[in-house]
Amino acid sequence: MRLWDRLVERAAEQHGYLTTRDARDLGVDPTQLRLLAARGRLERTGRGVYRVPVLPRGVHDELAAAIAWTLGRGVVSHESALALHGLADVNPSRVHLTVPRDNHPRAAGGALYRTHRRELDPADVTRVDSLPVTTVARTIRDCAATGTDPYQLRRAIDAAEREGTLRRATAAELRASLDRAKRGRPRREPL
Repeated sequence: MRLWDRLVERAAEQHGYLTTRDARDLGVDPTQLRLLAARGRLERTGRGVYRVPVLPRGVHDELAAAIAWTLGRGVVSHESALALHGLADVNPSRVHLTVPRDNHPRAAGGALYRTHRRELDPADVTRVDSLPVTTVARTIRDCAATGTDPYQLRRAIDAAEREGTLRRATAAELRASLDRAKRGRPRREPL
């Protein structure tokens, strides 16, 4: 298989994006990516990140670019995962990504993303439209910990339970956790 075909095949699996790490995995010198970009066959979207322009853009292009920015080691998480799962009406201002502690994505483009450093258990990661994303339960726990509106989280729990992506026992545990958090907050005095 020709070099270009191997690169396009890998990019097609990743919503049109390639990284220098992908090139190395395919046995291609990353310098070739820069040369292809100089010839207009690739678009450079960030340091070490390229897009194959002949592949169509999709609805999750922004998320795919974010994962490529982490050199493929990031996972869509928090409110971005809640939106990707289609469980709540949230619109985060930045894409939330959970990355391993030893992952230090390039600074360029970092203003677009909010990174959370933590090692995720493989059981806490799933795929939606071939993108790595935290599971529904992990997403709700993360959102609760970072202050997402509890009303939105309750709606997300109800929707996930109806769709079968969240077991009844797990849904009950998440609701109880939200209730405990609500009781633990100090009451605001009326003005």
